[in-house]
Amino acid sequence: MTGLIHPFASEAAYRNAIAMTLAVARREIRIFGGDLSDMGLENPERIDLLTGFLAADRHRRMRIIVQDETWLQQRAPRLIGLLRLFGHAIEVRRTPEHLRHLTDRWVLADAAHASIRYHADQPRGKQIWDDEGEVAPQWQRADDLWQESEPCSPAAVTGL
Repeated sequence: MTGLIHPFASEAAYRNAIAMTLAVARREIRIFGGDLSDMGLENPERIDLLTGFLAADRHRRMRIIVQDETWLQQRAPRLIGLLRLFGHAIEVRRTPEHLRHLTDRWVLADAAHASIRYHADQPRGKQIWDDEGEVAPQWQRADDLWQESEPCSPAAVTGL
């Protein structure tokens, strides 16, 4: 299956690519980002996309890997609400110390769609549509990173 690959080179295009990737998800979403703050996930429209995705079918899943959960705990009440509402479908893990140097960011959907930012300091990356072959290495990397990471519970923080 040959899909489409579109490069992006701005923060706005990066966030738009994330929104479009979330919008096409039908089974599973995988997210990796330093602390998630640069992805626009706390935006009400993104929360609506994620809520719609998770509410549509009880078998849908979301895996989130962070390098630091502080922003999520302290500055993301909408995401925390989503975690509490769909705790059965969302898992959050934190990378171990030896993997906190990773600088790429990505949102993957259904092993066929992706928004990949090459480096946290530069908004350059690519959006992949309907191309399992192109997404497969990133999907495998997500599996590997998931196995290396440890569970964390950002929604368990009191005071939110």
